[in-house]
Amino acid sequence: MSASNQSCAADARSEALVVKLARFYSVVGRGPEEPGALALMAEFLTQSATDEQIDLALTRCARECRYPVRLPDMLQRIQGQEIPQLEAEGRKAWEVVTSFVDKWIRSDVEGNYVIDGGARSSEPPKLAQQILDTVRRTGGWRAYKRMTNEDFPFQQKRFFQEFKAWAAVEQIPSGKLLTEMPRLRLVAQSMDPPGRDGQTKAAKLVGAPGFRAKPIPAQLTDAQLRDRREMLRQQAAALTKDAKR
Repeated sequence: MSASNQSCAADARSEALVVKLARFYSVVGRGPEEPGALALMAEFLTQSATDEQIDLALTRCARECRYPVRLPDMLQRIQGQEIPQLEAEGRKAWEVVTSFVDKWIRSDVEGNYVIDGGARSSEPPKLAQQILDTVRRTGGWRAYKRMTNEDFPFQQKRFFQEFKAWAAVEQIPSGKLLTEMPRLRLVAQSMDPPGRDGQTKAAKLVGAPGFRAKPIPAQLTDAQLRDRREMLRQQAAALTKDAKR
């Protein structure tokens, strides 16, 4: 086949896939709104997989993905390009969480979002510790129960990141992250705490041999205060006179 014929065949295949993608989004909802987005998706998909592989990936997306379904969701479901096991577990855990939230999470009278079976006679299923820890580290049940379509891609991304990191986080012993709090030095060795006999260090010094208490100066009389002020005034005048020389 010549290059021109190959190009025509590729164009025809892309055009057919654009129509198929349009039908796909009419079923799953919320297709890309950017002009030419479906054509670009079709071109990329036709370069990455056969028509049969693309059909299978779209079928899996319709069954497994929550909208909006985008190109990475399709590529991850193409045979030979499947996501790694850990990421697959994260996506399955995400489906478990979203289903659990719809059925078992309720707001109590204080506005807290908790696991509550309501009027159901059956008990809620037990979730794996990895899922519970991931939910707690990504905003708690409130973030999932009140998640909007706009919140969805960001909340899902946070969930996948924490879910993947969980195993590594749990292997770190908490004792390794805790350090001994520095002991407060007794500032009051300056505060003079009492000894066993109840006496403070100062009280013991008073009774020690050779101890002489410093005399407390008597209060000055009015005349003495006037004399001191006059003396200070004269000293200030003398200093000023010397500075001008």
